[in-house]
Amino acid sequence: MTIDNNQLVTRYYNLKAKNTDLFKLITDFVDQQVAEVYAQLDAHFVDTITIDLDELMTLAAAKAPHLDPAELETAVTNNVHKHLDALGLFVVPATFTDANTVVAKLNFFNHSRYY
Repeated sequence: MTIDNNQLVTRYYNLKAKNTDLFKLITDFVDQQVAEVYAQLDAHFVDTITIDLDELMTLAAAKAPHLDPAELETAVTNNVHKHLDALGLFVVPATFTDANTVVAKLNFFNHSRYY
């Protein structure tokens, strides 16, 4: 039997469904950071959202103590990237950011999807 990406992703999402509280926490955390930048844009030119993974990992570990820390880091990081991308933001590659941070920028090249 050949296992393909669709089967792997299905398993991942099945496991994600069993940990809905954790993923809601992650999504809410990211949304809060995005909302802060949105509020700043009333009066200031800002274009960067920085997610502190250490802070988020502390919150996530309290929410899902049953997960191995390495597993939790994978889940948190993947979901942060996925959510920022779903919001249409440009996620800066990890090689260009500080350790334990995810940086997203306004995606001016993607503006047509909002008209």
